[in-house]
Amino acid sequence: MKKNAKNNPKASTVKVEKEEAPNVRKPRKKRERRLRGNAFLPAYLQNIDEELNSTGFAAVTIDAQIAGAKKIWDGTSICCLVCIQGETKFEMDAKPQTLKAGQAMIIDSVFFLANKSVSKDFKAYAIVCTKFFLFSPTFALPLDLHFHILQNPVIGLNKGIAEQFARSFESLLVKMEKIEGAPFLNQDIFDNYIVNQSAKIFCYELYNLYSKKVPLRKKGAKVANREMIVLRFLHLLHQNVHKERYLAFYSERLEITPQYLTTILKLVTGYSANQWMHIMVIERAKYQLLTQHKNIQEVAKDLNYPDQSTFGKMFKTQTGMSPIQFKKEVSNR
Repeated sequence: MKKNAKNNPKASTVKVEKEEAPNVRKPRKKRERRLRGNAFLPAYLQNIDEELNSTGFAAVTIDAQIAGAKKIWDGTSICCLVCIQGETKFEMDAKPQTLKAGQAMIIDSVFFLANKSVSKDFKAYAIVCTKFFLFSPTFALPLDLHFHILQNPVIGLNKGIAEQFARSFESLLVKMEKIEGAPFLNQDIFDNYIVNQSAKIFCYELYNLYSKKVPLRKKGAKVANREMIVLRFLHLLHQNVHKERYLAFYSERLEITPQYLTTILKLVTGYSANQWMHIMVIERAKYQLLTQHKNIQEVAKDLNYPDQSTFGKMFKTQTGMSPIQFKKEVSNR
């Protein structure tokens, strides 16, 4: 039998409270734009794609609003970043990384990024640009430097160098504001050129610091011939890794024994031939999955794996996620 609300004080009390409760409208949550492929860009930067298309670069001051969601850096653009204060922890292809004040970072490859934590006082200056803005067929990024950055994205800066980058970036912002706020006829003739070159110099200076850390470029006695062999190996591997992954193939073309090639690779770069093969195969696989939108079977076939399963196991071992998971993240970004 149903209880009568009239004889039920609790029921009537509830009813009165419900009727008398003010109709308070809940504030809407601010909608944050999901920035495609840019893990380190804050949500308040609204027109990054348009800016990259029109000028080739964007100067970004990054605070603690770094996107916490998983992102994929698609490898078509470059991020040169210097941390001014605070700290953030994240993963790049399942490898834990930490970026703190006085450190810099370059992202110029296809990466799956997952932010773990960021301090409230975090602040960083970054130049995000297209690869065409910095490099061209006549001025290309050396392979050894590219793959060194891929494996070692974070670098430490001394206090003086970090302050120099901060001043350069702040000066660039002032120049950009001057152009944006002035009518076209009142702009100095070379303003845009100066701004573009200032952004490039910021990035080139950072790449230059990284180049001094590359094992191949460290000066020393009796290493020139070894360095040349390693450079030739990297170029051969870059051209043939999709079809040739036997050490004998490369040692024959370099006219040295497989044992000697293995020894100098480990000595000069810190990585074995097998590790280098995995590094390059993964980069090519991610690029195809992301930009060419091939399915897993097509990529496995293109990279000369016997079947999709073998390729999938290798991919997950190297990146921490399966190709299917990676494809899902690509489609949901």
